[in-house]
Amino acid sequence: MDIQQERPTASEPSLSSRATSPDSLRTIHLEVWRIAWPSVVTFFLMTANSILDRAFVGRLNSVDALAAVGVGGQILFVLVSLAMAITVGTTALVARFTGAEEEENSVQATGQSLGLSLITGVICTLVIYLTLEPILHLLKIADSAQRQCLSFLHPSLFGIVPMFLSQVVNSAFRGMGDTRSPLKVMLWANGVHILGSWMFMLGNWGAPRLGVAGGGMALAVSNYVSLGVSIYLLLRTPLRESLQIKYLKLSLEWIRRILRIGVPSAFTALLRVTSMMAFTRILAQTTQGTSAVAALPIGLTAESIAFMPGFGFSVAASALVGQALGARNPDRAERYGWASTIQAVIIMSLMGAIFFLAAEPFARIFTRDETVLPLAVSYLRIMAISEPFLGLGMVLTGALQGAGETKKPSVITAFSFWIFRLPVAWFLAIRLDMGASGAWIAMAATTILSGILTWILFRQGRWKTIKV
Repeated sequence: MDIQQERPTASEPSLSSRATSPDSLRTIHLEVWRIAWPSVVTFFLMTANSILDRAFVGRLNSVDALAAVGVGGQILFVLVSLAMAITVGTTALVARFTGAEEEENSVQATGQSLGLSLITGVICTLVIYLTLEPILHLLKIADSAQRQCLSFLHPSLFGIVPMFLSQVVNSAFRGMGDTRSPLKVMLWANGVHILGSWMFMLGNWGAPRLGVAGGGMALAVSNYVSLGVSIYLLLRTPLRESLQIKYLKLSLEWIRRILRIGVPSAFTALLRVTSMMAFTRILAQTTQGTSAVAALPIGLTAESIAFMPGFGFSVAASALVGQALGARNPDRAERYGWASTIQAVIIMSLMGAIFFLAAEPFARIFTRDETVLPLAVSYLRIMAISEPFLGLGMVLTGALQGAGETKKPSVITAFSFWIFRLPVAWFLAIRLDMGASGAWIAMAATTILSGILTWILFRQGRWKTIKV
């Protein structure tokens, strides 16, 4: 796998210069696609990695293992959400400074983000490690699934600090409009993770069969590989100076600038993750119990194939909107946002249709358990209807983040996921005794509501005047 940094050619102008180029519709859409496709592939690799991981867990023939990895993944995503307090701010600031051609500030923002992520990663690792058992107890999952979850998470936590650092480096790349470097990082990290899981989770090539604990080990090692490749690529860019001590030494002013943008986004992600944990608790109280809890991560993993384009176009929208605003061209920034959204919604609508029609074959990739399979199939068919609205919300949220508008999307998430989703899920799944299907309907309705509210927020246009 080639990790040599590609250098710009004379025929391909920088994004900052394109921010002031003619605004033809074709040019706008081509620029969006140029930035989006490496991110789409990156998230495809991430999804493929997750799918293979779930498939490996499925071969352990244990519903407890499926439930444990699903819950463990949610807890790890809490940490990813906390990292967003730094990474979203990094992308927004680097994008603005790139558009304004202020290289020194881009270097400063990257260095400060790296220093802050190192400290935050250490603290988060210690806190989660010390509170794991109380967290699992609150989630009300079965004792046998709790033991498996601890086996998975204990080795996984050793990879949290490198994960924080590599995410900051990749967010800086994206702010510059470089989405190919994160793709190269993902290629290496995925290869290590898949090989490690295949060996140590399932006991291949003479390695011990460690079950979910082997999967946790492979995840931690892959995070160190991700950091190593990220730093290698960073050293081949103008941002390499950010590794100097003078830039890594934290400044209160820069911390405030980064966190002012990033904290609301981290809070938004935490709202999503914690609401999913509460949602998991509702599932655990249905008549399907552990089978419903096991079906959720299967459905989410399979569905992620449909919504991964949303992540890619969200990255494109964030970088391009931020750079256009840095170049003081708000009208072009808005056109980038809409162009990114249109492309994502078209692709995700097609993917949603495929998942509706092929729900059972996809679900069978992950489980053959006859109690889990029909629940995963119903999840995919119900959620397929909401895919266009998921694309709408994801991409426009990315555009707003690139502009530095992260507070109002957080309010939308709080309302949609806590005030709307959880009560509706409880009412349908428990009170009306619809079980998992009622919970899936609540999820789809939440996605539709969140997408519409984000569309309204973006159309208002107040994000064009935000200072970062």
